[in-house]
Amino acid sequence: MISELALDSASERVADGVHEIVLSDRWGLDDGRLNGGYQLSVALRALAGEVPLPDPVVASASYLRPAMPGPARVLTEVVRAGRRLATGTSRIVQPGPDGRERDVLRLEATFADLAASPAEPHDLTAAPELPPFDACTTFGGADAPPTVAAVGRRMRYGVTEMPGWTRGEPSGGPRAEFWFALADGSDATLLDLAFVVDGAAPVVLELGRGSSTTQLTVHLREHPAPGPLRCRTVTNHLSHGLHEEDVEVWDSAGRLVAQSRQLALLL
Repeated sequence: MISELALDSASERVADGVHEIVLSDRWGLDDGRLNGGYQLSVALRALAGEVPLPDPVVASASYLRPAMPGPARVLTEVVRAGRRLATGTSRIVQPGPDGRERDVLRLEATFADLAASPAEPHDLTAAPELPPFDACTTFGGADAPPTVAAVGRRMRYGVTEMPGWTRGEPSGGPRAEFWFALADGSDATLLDLAFVVDGAAPVVLELGRGSSTTQLTVHLREHPAPGPLRCRTVTNHLSHGLHEEDVEVWDSAGRLVAQSRQLALLL
């Protein structure tokens, strides 16, 4: 089953290094801007179609301007293609108020072939200990209230108890562990993980604050096994109106499949 995310982030190659897409409002936030993970997925999928190696292993995106639903172009370049690693860049551009194209996102990513080397995992952290997804309190997806942003209806979460910020009672502890699943029932792919790491609400909501992603780097470690994903997200440092947010994603087989760190602007 091809996910809504894959369909909505797939662009059409119209020339060497040039892709066109209509960015979907299904991944929008409350103010109409598009979710940063969705933008990253668009840029990374376009670049994946140009790079000779199959698996993105690290991608780093800078968010320059708000991306809005509507027409956009993705401009890609393969910088170097070696035997084990290949690196390229990708830019999403959209027309500004004056009609001139402006960069909204810039991405650099490196690709490899994960099947060409043994995994040999050595993890010093463990997956979150959670009850089975079906035994958890779930929210999001089709059950989300009409007031929830469009992107919140694209995924479902499973938690042992609802986050304090959802009750208007922020806990003061910016840390969360939860199940994550795409609401359309599809299983996440390696490329989908670029969205998953930015799919949850910012954990600083537990401090009574909101945030907006400025820079996001994701490490993609394994092709995830079918089923929901276990996630851990934490913020430890806030200063100068900025905070970091670290995310780990583990698959149903208990393997670490993605990690990310983002720098975000406190609102």
